[in-house]
Amino acid sequence: MTKFSFEGEINSLSIRQQEFLCDVLHNRGYTNSKVLIETVGKAGDNYIANVKRIIVKGDDGNTFNIIAKIAPSQEIVRAQLQAQVLFRNEGIMYSEVLPALVELQKDEGIPVKDQLRYAECYGVLLEEPDEIILLEDLVESDFNILDRFTSLSNECIKLNLKNLATLHSLSIVLRKQKPDLFEDIRQKLVDCYVNMTEVPEFKLYIEAIENDAIEVLTNEKYISAVRGSLTKSGELYKKLTKDEIRLKYSVVLQGDGWTNNIMFKLKDEIPVEAIMIDYQLSRVSNPVCDVLYMIFNCTDYETRRAHYHDWIDYYHLQLEKSLSNFGIKADFIFSRDQLDADLKRYSKLFFANAIMLSAVLIRKSEDAAKAKEAMENSDKVDIGTVLESFQMKNLDQDSVSKFKSRIEGVIDSFRDLGYIA
Repeated sequence: MTKFSFEGEINSLSIRQQEFLCDVLHNRGYTNSKVLIETVGKAGDNYIANVKRIIVKGDDGNTFNIIAKIAPSQEIVRAQLQAQVLFRNEGIMYSEVLPALVELQKDEGIPVKDQLRYAECYGVLLEEPDEIILLEDLVESDFNILDRFTSLSNECIKLNLKNLATLHSLSIVLRKQKPDLFEDIRQKLVDCYVNMTEVPEFKLYIEAIENDAIEVLTNEKYISAVRGSLTKSGELYKKLTKDEIRLKYSVVLQGDGWTNNIMFKLKDEIPVEAIMIDYQLSRVSNPVCDVLYMIFNCTDYETRRAHYHDWIDYYHLQLEKSLSNFGIKADFIFSRDQLDADLKRYSKLFFANAIMLSAVLIRKSEDAAKAKEAMENSDKVDIGTVLESFQMKNLDQDSVSKFKSRIEGVIDSFRDLGYIA
């Protein structure tokens, strides 16, 4: 009988998750191995999943590393975070959607270097409340997450825009070649934002962030831009997405493209490759949702001012290139004029999104740890205490200054582009 000796943070995995991990390792030929479990990253890197590195020491002395994304087990936390939905979305993406999209490229003879790259998935368990996803450890291939407090460079943004364009174009191809499969995927991937807009606690959360933003801003031109932007965003989202499925260019989105969900390979400090690593918020929607989300949550004002229009040109060029491999003209599906129109149409929604995420992305690790602890203890404390843990008044002056500066930069960018008045 195969046995494994667990060491390290064993309690981070439930008995069922340990059993599943053992089955995966056994199927990969491991027997009687030592299994070390350790934490990956710092607080603030991930609010939803517990991420662990699993190091398997084989009989031959070699090691096999796995990244495990583990669902929270507390019932109230799971409900607040929609854990079941998020893990199901990501499990479907890794086990069904991404392999199907890459298969399209293989069938068309697309060179490996041009194929959509994603972390290999070793196993997916979606049994509640023991969800776990086992993935390739990309650090072993020299991919790393960059500093979330620093704007991604022009080169970094272009690398990931190419990834997004490839993902989106392959969605269009899948819809054309295998419409039944595309429809099945569309129905399986749940739009978490629609669900969240109906949750009273989430409404209180975004109202609190809007109030915090107004309080830290000192210039009326910035305050007026923020006032009402977040509190009205739920209705705006439902209005924009109501008839999206009827669009011939609705695509599978990555959905959560901020800095910590993109890994980069550097050569002489220059980024040469990027891989997206989180698909919990994946859904079928308008391509501009991915583009606006990434740009305004990963860059600062100066970088956007220098490169924004080039980025949009580059994204559409990559979309055209990828679609042309399948004999499809981008202008017949998603023209550049349509892209520009949709960027403007969705701009107010992603203005609110950028303000909302600013309150999360500026948090130092120790502050993020406190907020996450409050969430995890929410079965013992009231929702008001949890919401208070996210308020700016609990942060030091440096963090508050970053929050203020980030919001002002977002407002300046949206006004420069004519997206808001």
